[in-house]
Amino acid sequence: MLLLIGRFGLFVGAFLTLACTLTAVFTSPGTAEFVISVVTAGIGLAVLALGLLAVLLERKRQE
Repeated sequence: MLLLIGRFGLFVGAFLTLACTLTAVFTSPGTAEFVISVVTAGIGLAVLALGLLAVLLERKRQE
């Protein structure tokens, strides 16, 4: 079950990070949209790291 949650976290984190990074590139700095995109990209990186941690813990547990 932890492997499934980890894989989902990897997918969602990668999607959030990629989408918000692209959005931040195309918006002008100093606007509210830019700030929200950067904050959301940070959240995406955190979710990506937690998903990776869950996958690694589950694989280590299965060994």
